Amino acid sequence: MSRRPTTLIATALAASLLVALGVASVSAGSQRALVAKITMTGDQEVVGTGPTPSCAPPALCGDEDAVGTAKVQIVPALDRVCIRIDWTGIDGAVWGAHIHGPADTTHAAGILVPLLMLTPGAADNLSGTDSLDVCVTDADADAIAANPSAYYLNVHSFPRFNPGAIRAQLSD
Repeated sequence: MSRRPTTLIATALAASLLVALGVASVSAGSQRALVAKITMTGDQEVVGTGPTPSCAPPALCGDEDAVGTAKVQIVPALDRVCIRIDWTGIDGAVWGAHIHGPADTTHAAGILVPLLMLTPGAADNLSGTDSLDVCVTDADADAIAANPSAYYLNVHSFPRFNPGAIRAQLSD
């Protein structure tokens, strides 16, 4: 009895397995991590969702003298979103920071990734000059990393800028 057919079958099976594993690892690794450094300002803020927001650029909808910077890291393979936000000059008490989307620069959208969610006007709100360093697990990490310009980060304050004080798209 010859061992040649058995060896050929075993070799073919091993090659098929290697090809399958290679394809799986390429598809799993094809979604790269996103790192974005953005600057948020009040003149990028949009108020109101839907096809016709109640306020959108070039009108000033957010806090005109506030500014913020953020480093956003999104790792789709881990469904991980990490953000370091620093802001200054925001009027009122900061109660929220979120990634919203999908939306372009002239529209607002619902909260997709809640990063900071406090009760507006409560004692635990942050000051108008502060920072936030947070990581969350979110299943939307793939979509955000694939098309970051369709998502934005903003910071909300009470009482004047509940809809948003400063904002920037993630691809800025």
